[in-house]
Amino acid sequence: MNSFIIYNATIITPNEVIEKASLLVEDGVIASIDRANILSDNDCDLIDAQGAMLMPGIIDIHTDALDAEIIPRPGADIPVAIAFRELERKMSGCGFTTVYHSLHMGYEVAELHSRSKYTRSEVFDTVHRSSIGQTLLNNKIHLRYELSGVYSYDAVIELIDKGYVSMLSVMDHTPGQGQYPKPVFMAQMLKQGKTEEQALEEYEERISRPKISGEKLEALIQHAVKKGIAVASHDDDTVEKVNLMHGMGVNICEFPINLETAEHAINLGMHVVGGASNILRGGSLTGNASMTEAVTKGVVDTLCSDYYPPAILHSIFKLHQQEGLTLPDAVKLASLHPAKAAGIGNQTGSIEEGKDADLLIVRMVDNIPMVTHTIVRGNVVSQAALKAPEEKFQTAF
Repeated sequence: MNSFIIYNATIITPNEVIEKASLLVEDGVIASIDRANILSDNDCDLIDAQGAMLMPGIIDIHTDALDAEIIPRPGADIPVAIAFRELERKMSGCGFTTVYHSLHMGYEVAELHSRSKYTRSEVFDTVHRSSIGQTLLNNKIHLRYELSGVYSYDAVIELIDKGYVSMLSVMDHTPGQGQYPKPVFMAQMLKQGKTEEQALEEYEERISRPKISGEKLEALIQHAVKKGIAVASHDDDTVEKVNLMHGMGVNICEFPINLETAEHAINLGMHVVGGASNILRGGSLTGNASMTEAVTKGVVDTLCSDYYPPAILHSIFKLHQQEGLTLPDAVKLASLHPAKAAGIGNQTGSIEEGKDADLLIVRMVDNIPMVTHTIVRGNVVSQAALKAPEEKFQTAF
């Protein structure tokens, strides 16, 4: 069903909400928006939105969900191709139309914890093959490169040259900075049962490890930029680090640790990405900046799911209902803005004529948003119907 009309819809465009309207999709593209809710006289298929919201599909530029699907428990490997397919089904039901699967490389701590039998190259190969085959969603790879993984530098270059990578982020989980200032790292080690002396030894060992920096880091970033790949820095905690990354060609600031850093990145014209789970839960897991505050202050312009995919849709409506964001502005955090950050904003990310028909029909059930239709390039890839409420059983007693 590549050409059809959605009618009786509340359409959320980048700038307004149009009630009782219709939208024509032809050959997978948004052909027209009709404010009068007029149905064409041709033989198009019809979808009755029944007054529900029609919004652009969610674009997630950072989700760790696929690695978690492949290895749901340490050592419990699920075949990568099966994990990919099953995650697609889950994410289509949550309203995603484009997903940048964030796969780590060079992150030794994560590799040791997972105890996976799969090499990282095997994971990347299988995910790429699956992504370019028959799929429900627009699937892309976001390569998360840990800078202490010096042994993986050449492999990252190779993956970029093979055309596997649509986004690159550079991460540094070395304690003493970023997400793990020394007190936080020491507290985590003590919580794991280490003595203070053992924790300090671990700290000193980790900060002494070599890592990619300087000219070699800039060469990697520039190599990606020349290939048309968006590049993000990760867990920026100072203005100086933002300046360093921006000067090397980075255009996205992911998960800024504090509001000062986020504000500086926005002022430089960077896209600033925050975790939607932070908004849904009401704060950071590690005591970092509140993304709700960051969004309302205008220093975060993009949401990603990070570790919990359903968080994005719920965060959109939480920001609208509780923080006063207009629906168009809240929706853009999860659609148009990530599309622009990733360099695909001319193709998708908003309900505008000529763009791909990547769409959602969303209705509120008990004040919770529920996706009933997910449409990718004009194909209905997920559809759900609500069952009628159960009638109360009345006894004769």
